Amino acid sequence: MDKSVTIVIPVFNEQDSISTVVKNLKHHLPDTSIIIVDDGSTDLTAENITDLNATIINHSRCYGYGTALRSGIEASETDFILFCDGDGQHQAKDVVKIIENSGDFDMVVGTRDKNSHSQLNRVPGKAVLKWFADTLLGEKIPDLNSGLRMVRKSIIIKYLHLMPQGFSFSTTSTFAFIKDNRSVKWVPIRTKQRTGTSSVKQLKDGPSVLLLLLRLSILFEPLKIFLFATFILFFSTVLSVLFNIYFQGEFNITDTSVILGLGTLIVFLSGLLCDQVSAIRRNI
Repeated sequence: MDKSVTIVIPVFNEQDSISTVVKNLKHHLPDTSIIIVDDGSTDLTAENITDLNATIINHSRCYGYGTALRSGIEASETDFILFCDGDGQHQAKDVVKIIENSGDFDMVVGTRDKNSHSQLNRVPGKAVLKWFADTLLGEKIPDLNSGLRMVRKSIIIKYLHLMPQGFSFSTTSTFAFIKDNRSVKWVPIRTKQRTGTSSVKQLKDGPSVLLLLLRLSILFEPLKIFLFATFILFFSTVLSVLFNIYFQGEFNITDTSVILGLGTLIVFLSGLLCDQVSAIRRNI
């Protein structure tokens, strides 16, 4: 299927790799528009992208990966937008593969295979993040936060108000598309070791992503979260009553059991109300 695609490349201090990345993309996709968003780089990135025959958007300071992608999305004029990192880890042949295998999907995600480069110190954190996301989504996600992906512009703009400023834009878009039953395809890719140092800080950004996923889950499927809390409170109520029967030898509902029971009812009803509010918000 012939598609109209714009490649958006967010960069921050990528002076050693951005020229090579763009030239390789131009070689494989000579007729494809490229937008480079310089997110307030403080090195020679701005000088190195001036002669690359690409549209350049300059941010006065570093606003974050998500804001850079938002700028590229808003500036694009094509039906589809492909996000590609400027640090050299994504290969031009995989970009072509994403486009060729996109079909009529709303999002196509480049799924990193087992031979892709990965920083060892990030493996435990990514495993926890993947488990948490899989649990909230109720299905296994091949690659939650791959930076190489193509989206339909008419769809992604509907979720821009949900997207964070930081690096978790990829995670949020994956979560939102799946939760809203958008069509998503996973295409195997192989990433190389990036040039330079990543700006992602695991201890700082990891907990923020977990909280973000929880908030998104409450937005798209709040009843699932509230039912889990309701089950815990109901189970605690039953245990409290059984505990009193076992140790006192008679059926006696204590103040603790009453509070737990009322808490169960309140949380369940709050979940129903939140579910209705969520449905109205999504429709708006």
